[in-house]
Amino acid sequence: MDPMGEQVSPPVDFPIYGLDWGWRGPRWLDFFEGRPGEPVWALWLGHREEGGEHGVRVGTLPRDRYDSALSPRSGDPLVAVAFSAAFGLINLTLPDGSVPRPDGLIPAMVEHAEEQAKRHAQWPRVAWDIGGRWAQASIWSFAGAWAGFTDLLDDAYLVAIGIGVQPEGMRLVPVGSNAKNYGIDLAAPLDATELARQRHVRPDTWLPPPRRDAFHADQLALVPGTRQRPSPVPR
Repeated sequence: MDPMGEQVSPPVDFPIYGLDWGWRGPRWLDFFEGRPGEPVWALWLGHREEGGEHGVRVGTLPRDRYDSALSPRSGDPLVAVAFSAAFGLINLTLPDGSVPRPDGLIPAMVEHAEEQAKRHAQWPRVAWDIGGRWAQASIWSFAGAWAGFTDLLDDAYLVAIGIGVQPEGMRLVPVGSNAKNYGIDLAAPLDATELARQRHVRPDTWLPPPRRDAFHADQLALVPGTRQRPSPVPR
């Protein structure tokens, strides 16, 4: 069998970031994005509070590769980064699959995320500490959680999605030799099948949505045909 088959990508070849080591709780490799067999253009790490349900997902997007894969040939490359944040927030805030999905809601939420990404310059700003350097991060709040990003680094965009934690003052650090704390072997290929197996044996390595048994008002306001819709200006 080809060792770089359909479910396998080459080892991580760029610095990845996670929450600083003061965070107490499970850490894990959440998922990665890219074409099978080729270097990935995004890698996401999960963090969940010890004994609780709050946490943060952190994504590292190597600039050149991400821009080449997902950004338009002309225009604002940060729109794609903002959409990565907003789309991740849309996904993470969905209630359990047992909750019926109103007709048209999922496409409407994706469209809403696209609209908000185009307005990322209007998103509120907070301060993040990136390896000891303070940076402005743009934040969008939706359905009881938030997503944000910063372009401080020359070689990568950093994206975070938070549930039950505050975005202000978040501290991100390079993972480096501590990758083992996330169950990552930096010298090994990224294997989606192995990642799925690890999730099965570690049930605490996921982030529950803010509400598991019902949709949030922000989500229901997007159901096609409703009279009220959220303001197009991010909060």
